[in-house]
Amino acid sequence: GACVRELPVESYSVEQRGLRQSLRRCVECISSGNQLVLMKEGRQRSEEDDCPICQLPLPLDPGQSSFRECCMKRVCNGCILATRKRGMRDCPFCRTPTPDEKQTLVMVQKRADRGDPVAIWDLGTQHENGHYGLEKDVARAMELYERAAELGVKEAHNMLGGLYATGYKVEKDMANAFRHFEAAATCGLASARYNLGSMEYNDGNYDLALQNYLISAKLGDDPSLNCIKKMFMAGLATKDDYAAALRGYQIAIQEMSSPDRDQAGECTQLSKQTAHL
Repeated sequence: GACVRELPVESYSVEQRGLRQSLRRCVECISSGNQLVLMKEGRQRSEEDDCPICQLPLPLDPGQSSFRECCMKRVCNGCILATRKRGMRDCPFCRTPTPDEKQTLVMVQKRADRGDPVAIWDLGTQHENGHYGLEKDVARAMELYERAAELGVKEAHNMLGGLYATGYKVEKDMANAFRHFEAAATCGLASARYNLGSMEYNDGNYDLALQNYLISAKLGDDPSLNCIKKMFMAGLATKDDYAAALRGYQIAIQEMSSPDRDQAGECTQLSKQTAHL
């Protein structure tokens, strides 16, 4: 609703000043309303975050899944292991034979040229990191991230937020970083929610930091849970806060677990141990 306080005209944005007094909302009220929306949305992950084969939520650790450029799908390691057991070496989802680096770049570029939002984001990550034989080009990566973000790719928002927050090859802009992290967090991206919590914590807004960390911890984010534990130890969070975060975290981890994923994790761990022998 409108503000009930009598405030000077400069308390309102230019847009709000053009409205009738009975409809005006000051900058503070708008900010509070935006904060309320931020804390109400993004408490659950979207169906886009499910493995397209087993339909379980994908692990938050990207090392426990694999992105497939042939179909622009991320498949969990459990489903990849299950297909390997059947003797299949192609893409577990679309059955496309594994392309080489040059073929992959052509494949992704074609999809991006047709306006595929995920392909545009993926092409941006390759430009940023210099993969597929491309030169590292953060400026080009940001152009692609911006396009993908406009098309609704939450990961693109998160990447933009990270670049603006660190000032890596771009002018540091914390307001822009917050805006992009916020857009990704309201879509249920745990890492973006964690980033918001960290920004609020660094600004001394401990209550807002805790609210963000609680949401991402209950999505299964380990760093967020650790932050809440540290806040509890420092007297910035209550025992009930940490207990609620831990319960939600454990539920999320259980929802992301399966026998195939557990076995894939054991195989990965064994491979790492063998590599150090």
